Amino acid sequence: MPITIREAQASRSDRDWIEDAYGEYLADLSGDRTGVYPSLQVTGQGVTEIIQGWFHDDRTTAFIILRENHPVGFAVVQRTPPPPGDARRHFRLSEFFIRKPYRSRGAGREAAMLLFSRYAGEWTISEQARNAGAIRFWRRVVSEFTNGQFREHRGQGEIAHLFTSGGPAAAGAR
Repeated sequence: MPITIREAQASRSDRDWIEDAYGEYLADLSGDRTGVYPSLQVTGQGVTEIIQGWFHDDRTTAFIILRENHPVGFAVVQRTPPPPGDARRHFRLSEFFIRKPYRSRGAGREAAMLLFSRYAGEWTISEQARNAGAIRFWRRVVSEFTNGQFREHRGQGEIAHLFTSGGPAAAGAR
């Protein structure tokens, strides 16, 4: 099952697919009943406004995740400002979604590896502390990607995984 990723900004059909899948994504997030989601009620924004924000922010890149050229998920990577005195690039995986029929088949793992390998720098991935499945998934994937060289931070109802990617050059050494 070959997994690929592509930037969604250039394709109207990719942007439309993400917008259509966003409801499924929010339904998954609201399943833990933390009161955080659905974000549409919290922010007062509609799906279109949220997604269009991704495509109009030059620090944000939305990706469509494909299995054999068929969309199965999406991801959003944001460049974040570095701490003072830190010249490294910093990235945050702000959204990540794989449709249910493609979960537990390696699609999410492969897509994450492609994303991490694409950008060299410091990465942060945060999950809701009550989302045990997401925490297990990201611990396993980040540990594999980094050979166990990552940090975990807890706070404000979230668990964050922090690690360094060597980018495309390091990916070739895998």
